[in-house]
Amino acid sequence: MGTNLILRLALVALQAFLWGSIPPSYLLGKYVYHVDPREVGSGATGATNTARAMGPAAGIITAVIDVFKGWIALYFAQHYLVPAQVYGQTAMQWALGIALFAVIAGHAYSPWLQFRGGKGVAVAGGAALALWAPLFFVELGIVVVIALLSGFVGLGSVIAALALPLLIGLFATTRHIPLIVSGALAGLFVVWLHRENIRRLLKGEENKLTLGRRSSIQERERDE
Repeated sequence: MGTNLILRLALVALQAFLWGSIPPSYLLGKYVYHVDPREVGSGATGATNTARAMGPAAGIITAVIDVFKGWIALYFAQHYLVPAQVYGQTAMQWALGIALFAVIAGHAYSPWLQFRGGKGVAVAGGAALALWAPLFFVELGIVVVIALLSGFVGLGSVIAALALPLLIGLFATTRHIPLIVSGALAGLFVVWLHRENIRRLLKGEENKLTLGRRSSIQERERDE
């Protein structure tokens, strides 16, 4: 592996982290809704807590922007930083894997929010969209179906995260070792970010999603 490729992979990680760190939930709350999502519900800045704090419209806007963050991070990695035409398919696939993990990390630990953030589900979905569009829709279907059946968005998110490397390995388009490995690491990372959800689910203490502008800091459900 040459020095040039190492530097480019480092740039892949940096740009993905910076894309992930953009906090649409916080910006919506500060400039439109005058609510700090970090002081409502779980304190997370993902789409679920945004919907809880500011209503479904804000949640949808946040989700769309978060998906875009995941997509653009991998798009830049594939087409500009480590294109397969120059560095080969394997190097490009590792670049995509690095971008996948880094964009989730930037979302979860945004330097603009004192290294707080969301739990990476929508961002990971955007990365899946960049890998292969049908993968995104399968993952989205898992989250939606489980959330509708159970009432717990966090449960759907955890199951979708665990399914990510399995689905990457299932489809021929994405069935490449670098993508499977990075998908497994990213999926486990998202599960770890949901560790409090899992603990409360096991204890039967997890609250179901409710929407609207509310300031119940005591409500401790922690979704993405």
